[in-house]
Amino acid sequence: MTVGRPREFDETEVLERAMQLFWTRGYEGTRLAELLTAMQISRQSLYDTFGNKRSLFLRTIEHYRATQLTHALALLERDGSPLENVKAALGFFQDLAADDRCRGCLVANALVEVAPHDPEIAELLGDTLDLLQGGLQLALERAQAKGELAGDKSPRGLAQALTNSMLGLAVNGKLRRGPAALREIYDGTLVMLD
Repeated sequence: MTVGRPREFDETEVLERAMQLFWTRGYEGTRLAELLTAMQISRQSLYDTFGNKRSLFLRTIEHYRATQLTHALALLERDGSPLENVKAALGFFQDLAADDRCRGCLVANALVEVAPHDPEIAELLGDTLDLLQGGLQLALERAQAKGELAGDKSPRGLAQALTNSMLGLAVNGKLRRGPAALREIYDGTLVMLD
């Protein structure tokens, strides 16, 4: 058995670079040559490590989940006020939307651009949203148990609405809405929690 040449790159760093490019330019807007330049690897290394462009895109969504989504979920699970944690998670999405690069959220972008035409990617994105919604629902249930959220509110329904609002914030960020407009969306969303 022969041993192949060892990789000369950190797979996580390379995946991060690919994710950043897809996040900025979209799936269709990203050419293979641009990916190779951004990732700083050869075409053969891309194919050997990640497969084709579509397989790489799937991996970048998984990487996004492991980085951005994990951060949002960690905000929801912090000690202290569960309701304040929900507000912090919403603020995290507001910050993504307000980013000067106007990228929005990779998941929201892919939902619009790729999911309607690719069932496997649609399923991965749906699972990603389910994780977010589940984290929100648990935080809202804790808030209700602590008396921070009215007993007549549905944590599940609110979690669905908040997930939708977070995606909406991301889309508005791509539309280059200013910080004031994004703050209005954030404040309007918080009214659901009153």
